[in-house]
Amino acid sequence: MGFTLKQARQYAGFTQLEMARILGISRDVYRKLERYPEKTPIELAKKFSTAVGIDIDQIFFVNSST
Repeated sequence: MGFTLKQARQYAGFTQLEMARILGISRDVYRKLERYPEKTPIELAKKFSTAVGIDIDQIFFVNSST
């Protein structure tokens, strides 16, 4: 089972603005990442994973065929 960025963020109890601040980006940029997670730079993906406490593989590298 995997999580979308939005699901993972909400599970951890963060707003979009809080997550953007944690990642050091604007809210607008963060909102785009939620829409297009495949465009997330690896360093931001690592920060995001750490912040929400969910393994990076469960967020960004989930096989959609399973």
